[in-house]
Amino acid sequence: MTLQTQKNTHKPFKWVIGIPYFVQGTSYFTEVPILYFIKNVLALGDTGGQLFNSLRSLGWLIKPVWGYISDRIPLYGYRRKSWYILMACLALGFWSFSAGLSLAGVRIPLLYLFVFNFAFTTYAFVDVVCDALMVERGRHLNQVGSFINFQWTVLGLATAAAIYLGGWVQQQILVEKFEYWIVFLLTGIPPLATAYVGWRYIEETPVPHQIELPQSVPSWQRIRLFLQSLPHRFSQFRANNRVIWFLVLFMFFWKFSPSIGFIERSYLIDVRHFRPTSFGTILSVGGITFFLSVLTYRWVVNRYHSISWDQYLYAVVTLAVISFPLSFYLYLHPQHPWWNAFDVFNSWPENLNPLPEWNRYEWFRLLFQTFFGFATIPAFIIPLTLAGETVKLQYAGVGYAFLMSLANVTDMFEGVIGAGLYTLFGNPSMAWLLSSFSGSWLDIAGVPDERTLILQIFVYISMVTTLLTIPFILLLKREFDRQGIAITLGEMK
Repeated sequence: MTLQTQKNTHKPFKWVIGIPYFVQGTSYFTEVPILYFIKNVLALGDTGGQLFNSLRSLGWLIKPVWGYISDRIPLYGYRRKSWYILMACLALGFWSFSAGLSLAGVRIPLLYLFVFNFAFTTYAFVDVVCDALMVERGRHLNQVGSFINFQWTVLGLATAAAIYLGGWVQQQILVEKFEYWIVFLLTGIPPLATAYVGWRYIEETPVPHQIELPQSVPSWQRIRLFLQSLPHRFSQFRANNRVIWFLVLFMFFWKFSPSIGFIERSYLIDVRHFRPTSFGTILSVGGITFFLSVLTYRWVVNRYHSISWDQYLYAVVTLAVISFPLSFYLYLHPQHPWWNAFDVFNSWPENLNPLPEWNRYEWFRLLFQTFFGFATIPAFIIPLTLAGETVKLQYAGVGYAFLMSLANVTDMFEGVIGAGLYTLFGNPSMAWLLSSFSGSWLDIAGVPDERTLILQIFVYISMVTTLLTIPFILLLKREFDRQGIAITLGEMK
């Protein structure tokens, strides 16, 4: 079979690696409703809401465990297919349970935290199996970069549509025309499409020795031996996947910035008067931007093969540094002189304004997120491509999952750290810090409000962590040169 013939056979396979990403995107239907659910129903406050919002992604953190299971432990004779279908079906069960809790009027934050995490755990397991299949087939066809671009294109489209719809639904909830339990129940339906696609299109040869589910639970002796072997297994994985560790460090510092995502959104609701439809529109446009940026990235890497992966990453870091001052605009006083640079919006004809009810902060959030989101997509896709091209095939599940889970670990970790720092900066013992910062040349907003001062400090912290990615790009480049590895970002003709 020629390579071209093999490429023609991967069209049904794209359903297998694409539908899970589409379904994962539909889970963002809950993004805006959960923000208001935490704030208005669970009433957790800024710090509590930040912790809850960060910890609800815990289910994604054990992806390497799922990778190991899918690599080594068959279920009903299959290493990939059975797990793929089972976990997709369980997603409906967990979302239905959260819907039942909401319908019953349960208001226990810890209970919702567990149920949400169980739901996202199923997405994580399906994602691991999907990516393992992608790496195995992609390496065989030299299509890893193309497959990854396809997956994230699908994710961007689904995310944009789901978030916009979720924002509209949340607006209906505020006027009591919709209820949260319906949101949770509807979110559980799309995973059934994943189950069908896995059953219909995954072609996998059964393993010689089938391990049924009741027999898959080892004895305490086997558990003890397995735990004792973990340090050796970890050392072996690290030695065989040296590049992964440099990718881990790059992605950690690129993504890591003590996050106050929930706190900032709460601030925008309380101080800048953002509405659910505002968040829905802004985040949805962000999803569309993500989709367009993936298409642009695909076109560029397929068109300009001479531009290396490290040059793309240096360009992304440069854009992040250039956009640094724009991060302050959400906190500026309405009369701040920096707004003069955007006077064009004040003279914009009202009959040409599609959203006349929006204020300048809503518009700025939309424009800033669109610009920065469009420019920075390579910082995530390129490391995934590098990992897919270099991870050892015997570790296809656990190795790729390890890198992918890092993004989720970082999101959770930065949220927890952000909540802790926000509490620390707001402690009376730290009043000297805010007093020194207020009115100094670092205080761009010039607003004495405590929340505004603290949020500005986080902007500076984010800038520092972004610059720390540069050494790891250098280390990655040196390691690839040492091993003689050539990376193809685009599709090979």
